[in-house]
Amino acid sequence: MKKAIKVRNLNKSINGREILKDINFDIYEGEIVGLIGPNGAGKSTLLKIMSGLYSIDSGDIYYYDIDLKKDFEKAMSMIGTIIESPDLYKNLSGEKNLEVFKNMFKGVNEDTIKEIVCILEMEKFLGKKFKTYSLGMKERLAIANTLINKPKILILDEPTNGLDPIGIKRIFSLLKSMKDTTIIISSHMLSEIQSLCNKIIFINDGKIVSIKHDDKSEKKKNIIFEVDDFSKARLLMNKYCINEELEIYETDETISMINKELINNNIRVYRIYENNKTLEEQFFDMVSNDKVN
Repeated sequence: MKKAIKVRNLNKSINGREILKDINFDIYEGEIVGLIGPNGAGKSTLLKIMSGLYSIDSGDIYYYDIDLKKDFEKAMSMIGTIIESPDLYKNLSGEKNLEVFKNMFKGVNEDTIKEIVCILEMEKFLGKKFKTYSLGMKERLAIANTLINKPKILILDEPTNGLDPIGIKRIFSLLKSMKDTTIIISSHMLSEIQSLCNKIIFINDGKIVSIKHDDKSEKKKNIIFEVDDFSKARLLMNKYCINEELEIYETDETISMINKELINNNIRVYRIYENNKTLEEQFFDMVSNDKVN
């Protein structure tokens, strides 16, 4: 699979405060990745940098190997974004807003616009001015505008703000149906994120705490090892670990190989078990550990 997004050694400070600290991750083409963390963890700052709204202090971001810093316009042409509250042309109707966005791109198919409008059930609202929309309807129009040119990459920060449960379900169903689009989404809707995403990035205090995989098509499991010599085991398992603990995401064959390697290095393995915690449980574990530390 192609890497759609590469983030390497990304750092950002605002007003002298370090917001992001050495952020690294890869997202592959077609993946839907959830960005999870408490308020103030750095989620929005990261997505604003990825969307070109904030500059990079140090580090690199690549979209399909195009460097965001060196070839900004070409990199940005690949992405669609919704960051914070939608802010479109207030005195224009929904239809006119869509027309403005359509004219920014070449070869936009009218049928595509009709399909998006239909899925979002916006037909009866298109003639009304944007300023009269509820927050939920503004979110829908923002999503429609973002999808007009069928971007390869979608960057979404809380795209379901203001939506009722039916609207939330509709948006997540739409995102799930976009098979060829790579999506990174920040949301507090943990149960919906768990059902939507095949990878979850946990961020806290400006650092990536863990990256969890949940790709049902792969024969891999999230497995945790408990051993008598953590430090030695961590050195041996370093390239497999997905967080600061002895947790891996691998096949049964690799899990067995790692177990044998630990034993051969005189490390006693007390227990090997699968991490079946819900996303909500993992989120609260992260927040609780932060308070303890």
